[in-house]
Amino acid sequence: MKSFFFKPQSLRYQLLSWLILLVLPIFIIFAIATYFLANHYANLAYDKSLYRTALALSEQVEETPLIKGQKYTNHLQENIEIHLPEIAKDLLEYDEEDDIYFRIYGPNGDLMQTHTELPLPKVLPDSDKHLYYNAMLNGDRLRVVVFALPLTQKQGNVLVMVGETLTKRTKMADDIIATMLVPQLLMLFLVSVILYIAVQRGLLPLERLRMAFKKHSVDDLNPISDANEPVELKPLLSAFNELMASVKASVERQQRFVADAAHQLKTPLAGMKTQLDLALLDTTNHEENVGETGHKPLNEALKQARHASMQMSHMVTQLLSLTKAEPEAGRYLQQVSFDLKQLAQEVTAEWVPKALEKSIDLGFESSLKTANIDGNAVLLRELINNLLDNAIRYTPVDGKITVSLIVETQDSAAESRQDYIVLSVSDNGIGIAQKHQMRVFERFYRVLGTEQEGSGLGLTIVQEIAARHHAKVVLSSEGEHKGTTIKVKFLKLTS
Repeated sequence: MKSFFFKPQSLRYQLLSWLILLVLPIFIIFAIATYFLANHYANLAYDKSLYRTALALSEQVEETPLIKGQKYTNHLQENIEIHLPEIAKDLLEYDEEDDIYFRIYGPNGDLMQTHTELPLPKVLPDSDKHLYYNAMLNGDRLRVVVFALPLTQKQGNVLVMVGETLTKRTKMADDIIATMLVPQLLMLFLVSVILYIAVQRGLLPLERLRMAFKKHSVDDLNPISDANEPVELKPLLSAFNELMASVKASVERQQRFVADAAHQLKTPLAGMKTQLDLALLDTTNHEENVGETGHKPLNEALKQARHASMQMSHMVTQLLSLTKAEPEAGRYLQQVSFDLKQLAQEVTAEWVPKALEKSIDLGFESSLKTANIDGNAVLLRELINNLLDNAIRYTPVDGKITVSLIVETQDSAAESRQDYIVLSVSDNGIGIAQKHQMRVFERFYRVLGTEQEGSGLGLTIVQEIAARHHAKVVLSSEGEHKGTTIKVKFLKLTS
């Protein structure tokens, strides 16, 4: 949510805006309360003064005894008299700031007034009671008090009304509001300053973290200590350190890959250089002794150079395959549902000519109609290619290799039944001794004494591609000269 007051891209300003927005309603509530309280107490003070004036006027009202048989000329006044000297009347009406009005209303009409339009209240008070009300007179707002003076000689009350305009009240309320709001405004300013300082200090760990990141060089992938950091920053640092550890492992893996590749490519390149040097030397000798040496040494040297170049080409191809199979590249390869049986049949058929060169019986077996899995066909083709390449290399002449696909069901106490598509490549070749079986998946590891040339990357590629497909590679061999079976178990898609 964007802040109305501050820049939304700044965490500091967002925190300040939210904190001030939380303080502002409190200030507004205090301001409203101050307004009502100021008006309440101003009215309370001047209402009492107005009531005292009404009481003073009521004391000037006097009842005279009714004389039996006497005729009264002024029916309105009857036996009620008002003893209010003119000077007293002038004093009651005098005020420097407000206009004062009074009206004395008897049972039969007005007895005395300063303004005949001073309105009566809608509800009259009980005898010997008073009430306050607001009224309008000639466009001016008035505050009026009415006191019901009870009569003793007859039923009824004399209403003594005193009203005044609101100038003094408004001024007093404004003074009270100003007196109370100035400290509140000062407090709001101080709170804002304190909040700003608190936010600045609260964000200091982020600044320290930024400086720690800045001090890290490109080559420094060590984790950053979170010992002195706030609890809220520890998950962020933990995630960052995990990322740094992953990057470090990736860099180390790439460095190891480059070192191993350079070491492995050095041998065929050196051999090629040697053979080419021999061919060049043989060509020179042949020119000097035409007819004596013949072409056999030259041809042999070129054959060796060709063999070395083929070996290096195979090495480069497998290195590229391994690079594609690694996690960093594998996460960008799309996986879709496809038929593994069809792919395995196609790849097996492609390797038949190579197997026939060694008189090896290469076949495919499966009773499954389809074997649908989620995966990347390009990578899985490379997986099967490496399995068959290894099998043909280490299977002697007139041997046998079988590629098969079956469904295997696994029961587990913790999990429900799960079906797997199992791709197997079995041969009756030289086999793998028990002590070497755990190491054949390492990069560039080759079992000594096999008399077979290779890069030592085939099974490494198989394992990497299987890992990208959440598949499991299982190697089984009874020992030397008893053949090898490699199984890759894929999760079967439910139809």
